[in-house]
Amino acid sequence: MRKAQLQDEGELEKIKKKRHLDFLDIRLFAKLENGSSLSDEDLCAEVDTFMFEGHDTTASGFSWILYALATNPQHQQRCREEVESLLGDGASITWNHLDQMPYTTMCIKEALRLYPPVPAVGRTLSKPVTFPDGRSLPKGVMLFLSFYALHHNPKVWPNPEVFDPLRFAPGSTRHSHSFLPFSGGSRNCIGKQFVMNELKVAVALTLLHFELLPDPTRTPVPITRIILKSISGIHLYLQKLQQS
Repeated sequence: MRKAQLQDEGELEKIKKKRHLDFLDIRLFAKLENGSSLSDEDLCAEVDTFMFEGHDTTASGFSWILYALATNPQHQQRCREEVESLLGDGASITWNHLDQMPYTTMCIKEALRLYPPVPAVGRTLSKPVTFPDGRSLPKGVMLFLSFYALHHNPKVWPNPEVFDPLRFAPGSTRHSHSFLPFSGGSRNCIGKQFVMNELKVAVALTLLHFELLPDPTRTPVPITRIILKSISGIHLYLQKLQQS
């Protein structure tokens, strides 16, 4: 229906005068302007991808981050103190604050290591690949890559089940593809920086107003589907903090 509307000259002129375009109009408008070959099927796939990446994955990541902080109160408190030093006087969070929360950022990354929102992806090889041990795979083979397994592999991450934000401390070293909460390579998540900033804001404002406590009677059990979920849900207690 939207595509049919844009065929009308008057509607097209209205779109051109808009200050901001929504994602669907951007893609449809581009097709009409330069005749790009994006099919209706591809267009639907792109819209679905942006909706999926912008909502489900962020919600999953945020939920597991809060759980990780609830079960590691010493790290939660250190993050809170860091946030309070920036926002404790009632200031609104700004873009500049996002680079001034190093410990909170480390904790977010460690939680994403333990609980990657997208636990696995499938990829089709565009060219043959030879592995360090000499084995190889031909072009066209579809691979299943488990980020969850990678992040919990003791050969890659010592004591992988331990929540240790210092793994991501400045100066720490690791393989460039050992941490892939947003996938990697040319087909990684194009919104990863936006997501990280979104998570920083959400975590900072939550810790500023609430203490997070786990529900000892309902421990989440991760299940690796398209999105990392918990069989039993993620249940936390939020205790409102007294504002000084």
